Amino acid sequence: MDSSGKRLIPTGECWCGCGAEAGIGSFFKPGHDRIAESAVVAVEYGSVAALLLAHGFGPGGRSASEELAAWRRRQKGSGDGE
Repeated sequence: MDSSGKRLIPTGECWCGCGAEAGIGSFFKPGHDRIAESAVVAVEYGSVAALLLAHGFGPGGRSASEELAAWRRRQKGSGDGE
């Protein structure tokens, strides 16, 4: 699901934009998720540090590590019978 709760559906084509066929049920060819991630960070933000700053993370701001841990706890507690 995306951040709005909309379910994402694989299309059969690699989402990195290479035009190659992705495996059944996959969004990307192996490793191409990182290619797409790196491309978007570079084009939209210039660097990972700039991405973090744009979203309030970094020294004196939100902690990416702490928020990831909290997110994982929420995921574990939802939908698994707990």
